[in-house]
Amino acid sequence: MYLAPKPHFFAMPNTLDLLLDPPDFAARATLEIGALAPLSLVARMPGKYYQSQSKPTDAMLYGLLENALGWHLEEPERRKLFERLKKQHKRKDALPSWTGGNFLSLLQWHVRFGLVVVPTLLHYDDLWTQHLKGKTFPDGSRNYDKQAIPIMNAKRAKRVTFSDAAGADKNPAKLTDFDNKDEVHLNVLRPYFPQYYSSPTLRGYVVPDGPYRIVVETTAALAQVLAAAVADPAAPLYLGSNDGWVEATWQPIDQPL
Repeated sequence: MYLAPKPHFFAMPNTLDLLLDPPDFAARATLEIGALAPLSLVARMPGKYYQSQSKPTDAMLYGLLENALGWHLEEPERRKLFERLKKQHKRKDALPSWTGGNFLSLLQWHVRFGLVVVPTLLHYDDLWTQHLKGKTFPDGSRNYDKQAIPIMNAKRAKRVTFSDAAGADKNPAKLTDFDNKDEVHLNVLRPYFPQYYSSPTLRGYVVPDGPYRIVVETTAALAQVLAAAVADPAAPLYLGSNDGWVEATWQPIDQPL
């Protein structure tokens, strides 16, 4: 059976023209965002505490709109399209990558945000499960392959030790064929553990008592596309962390600039 290939991002109707045409910001609208769950609006990579802002950053708002549009692109493709748009619009500046990740907004030269009405907020902190990588994964992960159970039991009984030192035994057979006092290299265990381990981390949250209201300026054609996407989003919408679910409405502002 023949399956038609998935349309390329710039092959979708009108998308190429909308993003390659010069922005004019002639259309304005109010984007109203209501929280369906507590929000953690972390604007930069923290240390041991994830501090939430009171309002979403521009990068978070771009992410929300692109999520509504269904622009879920792999990082290499997004980077390629981003560089093409950057060259097209002769821009040297760009929005900083969101919280140290790989998100580069394709809307940032065609959409800008103005006045933000921030509702009354309740602030609180809670423990959040942070996913980490590192040599302490045998102690940090609660889940691992059943083949690692014997050596993990031996480690808890202090019959073997784990190490990443050069002298530790790297023989894969040591997973099941180990002796008392063996020093087993961490690479022997690594295939049987998750890529990340969990660590409880303090994270800030806000609970808005009402919606955020943001003025959005963009081109008339893109405003229509965004209005339709917000009304019927391609994916669930969120702000900050992906458990910060929200709902949004788009209301045009009729007054011309």
